[in-house]
Amino acid sequence: MPTSSKPTSVICVACLSGGSGKSTTVLNLATMLSAHGRTLAVDFDPQGDLTQWLGHKDLSQMATIAETLLSGTERIAVEEILLAPSNEDRGEGLMLAPADDSLANMAELIVGKVGREFFLKRALKSVGSQFDYIVIDSPPGKGILAYNALLAAGSVVIPVETTNKGVHAAHSTRTLINDLIEIEYTVPELLGILPTRDQWSGGRRTKMAKAAMEALEAENAGIRLFSPIVQSTIVTRANAAGLSLEEIGEEKLAQGYREIVDLLVKSHDA
Repeated sequence: MPTSSKPTSVICVACLSGGSGKSTTVLNLATMLSAHGRTLAVDFDPQGDLTQWLGHKDLSQMATIAETLLSGTERIAVEEILLAPSNEDRGEGLMLAPADDSLANMAELIVGKVGREFFLKRALKSVGSQFDYIVIDSPPGKGILAYNALLAAGSVVIPVETTNKGVHAAHSTRTLINDLIEIEYTVPELLGILPTRDQWSGGRRTKMAKAAMEALEAENAGIRLFSPIVQSTIVTRANAAGLSLEEIGEEKLAQGYREIVDLLVKSHDA
């Protein structure tokens, strides 16, 4: 695989709450970034939604990202698990480090190991020079896998649904990052918060979504809020096809993702 001439940009998409649109965000960012440079999508969520959307539904006979976290001679190099999306020919522009539910079991195995918070970062070192961008889909909730995803990245985006739950999730995720700072971990730069599942009815934002947006703006002063991703069945169909919203001609729906991609590309090319 060719070597990138610039330092790799590693982006984590993280939220402590489920249902925030993390995997959807990673799918869109990774596919869109692949138009600007070689991109690796890392599925680090035991649910494996990203892996399935990119066309790999049965990994029972394959090694996954879980095996790259092992110690010593049992560890498998990331290079050995990489898969090309099977539902769209992207050449080597986009590759996938797949995951399935075995990742949850691996979390239990490594929890007592020295340096366990950095096992993903260690695993990705060997392929960093081969990619311009690495986008990590982190699991919901606190725990060793979430710490690994955050501490492997140079920047982080927090997607949250436009509900009271989402407002709380934004606060909890930022608190986790601040907690890591307090114990002197080097944490990723917070690029901003991405509101997702923004609900509209009759041409107007619903009262619940409006209240959530106002709360997100008030509670995250000074932090970039990207354009909200409107809730739509189109998003679900694009996910199932393993395509970004832009690829299916939904540029307006994809505006928030485009803002993040433009920011990442500008920073990478600077």
